[in-house]
Amino acid sequence: MQEFKIEIEIDENGNLKAETKGMEGKICITELEEILKGIEGEQSYKNKPEFYKKSKVKNNIKIKN
Repeated sequence: MQEFKIEIEIDENGNLKAETKGMEGKICITELEEILKGIEGEQSYKNKPEFYKKSKVKNNIKIKN
C-alpha cells in the first residue's frame, strides 16, 4: 500500500513550507490547499516532477437511477 505524506516546515520567522510525498498530479495541490485553508499571506507553488505524472488511481463512479 502506497503511503502519502505532507511535510510542513515553519521557520523562526513564521514562514511555512509544505511538501507532498507520494502523491502525483493535481491531488498534490488539492490536498495542500485543504490543509492550508485559512492561512493568511502570500502563497506560491513549485511543482515537482511528480506533479506532471498521471495518477495511477482510477475513480469508478456508478450512478443508479
